[in-house]
Amino acid sequence: MKVAITGATGFIGKLLVQKHLDLGDEVIILSRKEKSNIEFYDKVKLHYGDLSDANSLQNFLKDIDVLYHCAAEIRDESKMKLINVKGTKNLIKAASGNIKHWVQLSSVGVYGPIYSGNVKEEQHYDPINKYEKTKLESDLLVLEASENSNFTYTLVRPSNVFGSEMRNESLFQLIKTIEKGFYVFVGSKGASANYVPVENVIEAIYLSGTQLNAKNQIYIVSSWTTIEIFISNIAKTLGKSGPKIRIPIVIIMVIAKVTSFIPKNPLTVARVNALSNRTVYVTSKIEKELGYKPIESVETGIVRLVENYKKQNNKNV
Repeated sequence: MKVAITGATGFIGKLLVQKHLDLGDEVIILSRKEKSNIEFYDKVKLHYGDLSDANSLQNFLKDIDVLYHCAAEIRDESKMKLINVKGTKNLIKAASGNIKHWVQLSSVGVYGPIYSGNVKEEQHYDPINKYEKTKLESDLLVLEASENSNFTYTLVRPSNVFGSEMRNESLFQLIKTIEKGFYVFVGSKGASANYVPVENVIEAIYLSGTQLNAKNQIYIVSSWTTIEIFISNIAKTLGKSGPKIRIPIVIIMVIAKVTSFIPKNPLTVARVNALSNRTVYVTSKIEKELGYKPIESVETGIVRLVENYKKQNNKNV
């Protein structure tokens, strides 16, 4: 296969590049940097360009079997419209007539905050923050373009992706809270932990790029466990006793609102909702249609992440 990848130097993109290289595929990547210490740079074809600059995308795509669009601005709100929306428009223009299939790395965030029930691909859209809104705009641009261009599409929507080499500040903040003994359970038992190991996301993206059944489809990819099991695995790996205190949602929500003015306050209303939600992101569609099976369990993945966290902390001592 001949594949092209945007966001190839990112957390997910790097693993996707390596998977295709291991399979002997020809890989072309888009990069804003001409040189990098990333080990695969001498094994791929590098196209120097920027999604925000349409002219720089000329000649990036030619006779491509699959384009994986993994690039996105996730932190700087001032750049989200430029990269996530305009960047997708520019990429669509470059892709028209030059690719066969487009795989878009999306997010379940386009469905907005949901605190209970099962979420499937046909869930109505209700994005709240700027990232979610611009990701949805990007998705809709691809759907529209596929009707007028000569390429098919697949949208892959993972829940909270994590892995041992990532820098998920929210997740590391949770680990620190447990390490210091400050974590408390919110509400009744059985809340959801909707995290998905990055290895599973790579598998879903790869299947979406190589399986005929994936054409013109949208897939959710997620894993599920209870928050109690999730927190217990973190605590055990840290060598700590698991938290025992449980506070009613009403009380903890009042505290979150009262302390909302404190800079970098880890106890936010959004965090309380996240730690007490009972949402399950259903993966039956991708399992049935593409034969998707998880590569790694959440339990194993979180142990490896915490082990890496411990190593990094020891380095900083």
